[in-house]
Amino acid sequence: MTSRDPGVFGYRPLLRQVVAWLGLLTALGMFIVLIAGDTVTDTGSEHGCGASWPLCHGQFIPQFAVSTAIEFTHRALVGVETLLVALLVIGLLWLYWRRASAWVISILLVGTLFLQAGLGAWAVLVPVSAWILATHFGVSLLCFAAALLAAAAARWPDRMLRPEPTPRGVAAVVWGSAVYLYVMVYSGAYVAHAGAALACGTNWPLCTPLGPPQLVAVNLIHRTGAVITTLLAIGLLLFLRRWAAGRRDLIVAAWWFLATVIAQALAGGVLVLSQQDLFGQLLHAGVMAFPFGALAFLCFRVTLRPKAAETVPGTATLVTQPARD
Repeated sequence: MTSRDPGVFGYRPLLRQVVAWLGLLTALGMFIVLIAGDTVTDTGSEHGCGASWPLCHGQFIPQFAVSTAIEFTHRALVGVETLLVALLVIGLLWLYWRRASAWVISILLVGTLFLQAGLGAWAVLVPVSAWILATHFGVSLLCFAAALLAAAAARWPDRMLRPEPTPRGVAAVVWGSAVYLYVMVYSGAYVAHAGAALACGTNWPLCTPLGPPQLVAVNLIHRTGAVITTLLAIGLLLFLRRWAAGRRDLIVAAWWFLATVIAQALAGGVLVLSQQDLFGQLLHAGVMAFPFGALAFLCFRVTLRPKAAETVPGTATLVTQPARD
């Protein structure tokens, strides 16, 4: 009997339940952190704690102004989320340490969390450009997607961590779609941070040029890209229904991707018609997390290979009975 054998105490079922709930809390917390971070940027509160990081105005609990409260709340949420991520990763690797897929999710989650924190510190300590702020939002989406994958792996380990055969060419199409969507994320974030959101006025989906030509061009490029994204979502669903008809997980995720892309387009309309008020900005940023999460799920599932997915990093061992992990 090994130290991880459930033995007579049967701790493993209880631990699985705890880790499953922890995964849900972590994913929800990461979404809240995403919204809080966008609130910081949209309200111009990134310097609400001055040029001090990780403390606020050099204090653990500062005197609060509105901008200070917004920035401090965001940092406190990140601190709580870091603890949740650490506990979730420990639980996942304790339960499923022989599965390479669990290691991949854990490394991705921890890595993107630290990268997100580093970019947040950069935004506070040094002057930044619209590209840096867009990058920070893009990394935040990666972090949320990793938390979503971790939550799904904790809740449905046999479905998420066990590889299934994927028809040739499907992985390339899915990953290509993900790369395109990530470019669109940067495009949308750049539109917001470069001040081009209202370059077409409040006319949607058409455009009434009101700003400098370069800002109008940035806005129009993003809108055109959004139309292409909708067509891409439809095409991806049809493609998977034709070439991966036996993979129900992929088909459901493709439907989710299409539905959330449409919701994202409508949220963009709300953003324009509301003249970019705070609610419209947060709605647009929040909804974006879900089509990105759907594509992250698709990328993860099509990348797992039946013969190699269960090899532990750094070893040549192949686990042949994953259901007992």
